[in-house]
Amino acid sequence: MSDLDDDEQVSLVKRPDEQVEPFVFDGEIVDDEQPAPSRLQATAELLRVRPVITAIGGSSAAAATGRAARATARAGWVTGQGVVSGARRASAAVTHGHLREQVRLARLGGDTEAFADAHDRLEKAKDARAKRLLGLPRLLLGVLYVAVAAVLLVVALLFLGGVAVQATPGGATWAGWWAGVGGVLTWTGSLLQVLVSVALIAAVPLAAVIAWREGKRASDPPFWLMTADEKAQVGTEITADSITAALAHVKIASLAKQLKEGATLEFLVTPREQGGGTYFQVRLPLGVVAAELLPSKKVELLAGNLARHRHEVWPQRQPDADARVLDCWVADKGTLDKPAPPWPLLHDGVFDVFRDRLPWGATMRGAQVSVGMLQKHWLIGATSKQGKSTVLRVLALGLALDVTVELRISDLKGDGDWSMFAEIAQTLIEGQADEDAEATATMLEDLVAEMARRYERKRELGIVGPIPRELSRRRGSGFHPIYAIVDECQILYAAPHPVGGTKDDARAWRAAKRLHDQARAVNIHLMQATQRPDNRTLPVQVREGAHVRAALNVPNHETAKLILADAADRGARPEDLRPGRDAGTVVATGEVEDIPAGMAFAIVRTHYVSTQEAHAVAARAVELRRRSGRAGTAAATSEPEPIDHLADIKEALGDEPRVRTVVVLERLAARDPDTYEPWTAADLRAELLRHGVPIGKYEGQRVVRARDVHEALGARTQVLPQ
Repeated sequence: MSDLDDDEQVSLVKRPDEQVEPFVFDGEIVDDEQPAPSRLQATAELLRVRPVITAIGGSSAAAATGRAARATARAGWVTGQGVVSGARRASAAVTHGHLREQVRLARLGGDTEAFADAHDRLEKAKDARAKRLLGLPRLLLGVLYVAVAAVLLVVALLFLGGVAVQATPGGATWAGWWAGVGGVLTWTGSLLQVLVSVALIAAVPLAAVIAWREGKRASDPPFWLMTADEKAQVGTEITADSITAALAHVKIASLAKQLKEGATLEFLVTPREQGGGTYFQVRLPLGVVAAELLPSKKVELLAGNLARHRHEVWPQRQPDADARVLDCWVADKGTLDKPAPPWPLLHDGVFDVFRDRLPWGATMRGAQVSVGMLQKHWLIGATSKQGKSTVLRVLALGLALDVTVELRISDLKGDGDWSMFAEIAQTLIEGQADEDAEATATMLEDLVAEMARRYERKRELGIVGPIPRELSRRRGSGFHPIYAIVDECQILYAAPHPVGGTKDDARAWRAAKRLHDQARAVNIHLMQATQRPDNRTLPVQVREGAHVRAALNVPNHETAKLILADAADRGARPEDLRPGRDAGTVVATGEVEDIPAGMAFAIVRTHYVSTQEAHAVAARAVELRRRSGRAGTAAATSEPEPIDHLADIKEALGDEPRVRTVVVLERLAARDPDTYEPWTAADLRAELLRHGVPIGKYEGQRVVRARDVHEALGARTQVLPQ
């Protein structure tokens, strides 16, 4: 081959008498001007490629062999653990191990009542076993007597059978009878021998299967024999022991020292499954308070010790208990990645702001979260692209399904997130220019004027306390619920003076504070959302008045405290929510009815309603308003339209001489549901008696007589001034 020229061409044509092994040829197409590779170069390339292919194939075979060996070792380990577990269970059964474990757990939890109960049951079990052992000889003797009696009975029956057969004409002889009995016994013995042999042969694999199943139940294989999914679950079970070990290593010196010296944690609520996680409540040793475990760094240590991520562990201080009580919920892996269920009002349903609570989402524990919307101001904060506007919009969509609610909306981003409210909202501002901020300030100032008008009218009507539902829902009453919604409110408060800013004469914060201070008593509400909360763009004057506060992911604890106030110091950590992955998940505090009693906050995965779905819900709200005659919310008037109840009752009677009271109520509610749906029989009776109309009886039923109503109307007409 050394005599070959470098430019000699390599033939790729197979000769008929040439045996060529198939192989992969690695090369490239070259132009005619470039020299083609020589046969020597091609051969060298071929020799280079083949070992790679061999190495890859060898690696695959080795991997397969390794997997098979690991599977065999795993099966052997699991089976062995099953044998050990079976022995332990047998030992526990002999020594009442389950009762002893209950005694141990009660002692560990500091529950004296449970300890006494478990100890009493253990002593009773010991006494019962001792009595059974004392009676065992008598039992065995009784079994022996029964066995001897059974044998004698069988012999007697066989003897009588032999006598009967011999006495029968043409029957078997005495010797023939016993020979037959012997044959049956011989056949039965052979059958039993075969069955015993089969049982002995099957016993080994059957015992192995039973041991393997018990081993799977009782313990995990060693780490090197685990699958990838099993490795991810190592150490994730939350028990009293694992909690104690985790708390001993959170770098709190006094806590670690006391636990090392043998102090025990008092579990007020022992670890138990709760909504996709584990909940427990523990009283820490003397000198340690729960607040020491609430900073984010301590939470991260605790989470790591429990084989969790930081966002999966949520300790908080129990406000109704002493300072040493720590309340904690630990999520199962993957729980927080599950979406909230669909919004219940997405495809049908209506909302009554006075009677209903609005579905908002679900807690991490799977419980539904619904919020009452009346007489509450809202504040929502988050970093960009965390679903803040969507969280606020689902509340507005629910409010739109109450035909009496008036919405005034300012979207200071102007990206179309709120355009579906164009036919619903009395005011809709979309844009982020200075003039949009000024229009928003004007909107708030108009509501301040409306608030003053309502207070004046409330005094004139002699209304003390909340405005009655009947009056609020009456057309033209001037007391219908109003919700002002400002999305991206940081643009409003950061606008040039005199609209924005924090000076004493700044229009925006002054109007917002006036609404916060007094507006909810006359059914006017302010709901704000911001993606850049700080003291300049969210002045303290417009934070303090919020009754419901919610934060999605925020950059740090200081920002969380701006939104959530004291809840951020009691365990609320929206800064630990994962950007993007936890979009739409909020940490909520304040007047949220479904926050469990004694809890400072709740983590809520809010219902997601896309922009396209929001347009469909808004179209349904428009249709509801059209059907109710409220296609546009009427502006407030100084004089509510009076309702003539007696005239309405006359219309409900129709042409009938008498109508049952229950039927009258049904007809009134159908005629004017806002006014008469809340009415009961007592309300109807009181209104009739006010006009001197008695409730009569006819065939045992309470009725309203048309004649009495007509006479009352006639008498009322005669006394009217001419």
